[in-house]
Amino acid sequence: MNNIILALLIGLTKSLSLLPRSIFENKNSSIWKVLSRRMQKRKKIITANIYHCYPDKDINWKDELIEKIWDDTFLALYENNFAWNATKKQIVEYHCEYQNAEILSKAQSEKKGVLLLFRHSVFLELSARLISEKFLIYGMERPNNIAALQALQQRGRLKGMQGLTSKSNVQELIKWIKEGKTVLYGPDQDYQNKRSIVSSFFGKRCLTTTVPFTLKKITGCKIIYLDFYKTNIGYKFELSDISNIAESKEEFAEKINRLIEESVNRAPEHYLWHHRRFKSQAPEIYD
Repeated sequence: MNNIILALLIGLTKSLSLLPRSIFENKNSSIWKVLSRRMQKRKKIITANIYHCYPDKDINWKDELIEKIWDDTFLALYENNFAWNATKKQIVEYHCEYQNAEILSKAQSEKKGVLLLFRHSVFLELSARLISEKFLIYGMERPNNIAALQALQQRGRLKGMQGLTSKSNVQELIKWIKEGKTVLYGPDQDYQNKRSIVSSFFGKRCLTTTVPFTLKKITGCKIIYLDFYKTNIGYKFELSDISNIAESKEEFAEKINRLIEESVNRAPEHYLWHHRRFKSQAPEIYD
C-alpha cells in the first residue's frame, strides 16, 4: 500500500512541477485560495512569531510583512517542489550568485570536515538543491512520521544531496565530519533536547542548539555560515568562515542567533517563520 501511495505522490508532485511558475506568483490564484485555507495554522504561527519578535514595529508594518511572507509561501510551494523533481539541466538554469565560495571550495579540496550552518528559508529545499549542484553536500532532516511522505521527502532531497540522516543521529554526523564531508545544519529551531540551552532570539528567550560548538570541539571541523537570498534575477549565496565564533556554548548560542537575526532583517519575508521557534520558552504565543 505504501508503494502505491508513494507512486501517486510522486506523480502528483511531478505534475505540479510542470505547471507554469507564474501561477504561483499570483496570490489571487484559485490554487492558492484552496491551499491557503488548509494552511491557516501556519499563518497563525507566522503571525505569532512576527508580533513576538517585532513588538516595537508599527502594526501596519507587521501585517504587511505577514502578507509578504504568505505570498512567498505560495511561490515556495512551487520552487521547493520543483527542486525535488527537476533535472540537473533544469536546476543549473537558475541564475545563482556566490559570494566567498572559495571558503568552502578550499575546505573541501583539503578534505576538511565542514558544518555548513544555515538559517531556514521558505525556499529551503530549493536552496539545498542549488548548492548541492555546486558542492558535495550531506544533510540532516526530521523524518516524517508517515512512511510514504518520508520516502517522497528523501527521494526529493537526494536528487542533489550525497546523503541524509536524522537530526537526532549525532553519531552519523560526527562520522561524516571526521571523513571530511560537508553537512548542512540548521541551528535556528527549537529542538527541545539536552543539547540545547536557553538563549535569546530577537531579544526573546528561546532554546538554541549547541551541537555545532560541541562538534567543533570534538572534530576540529570548520564552521561555515551560509546565507541564501532570493534576488530580482535568481538567488544569491553568501558564505563566511565562523569557525572561531565562540569560546563557550553560551557564547555560541548568543552569537549564532545575532548572526541569524542580521540575516533575517535583510529580507524578513524570506525567513521560515512557519515553525514555533519559541515553543519551549513562550508556548502561549501560539495558543
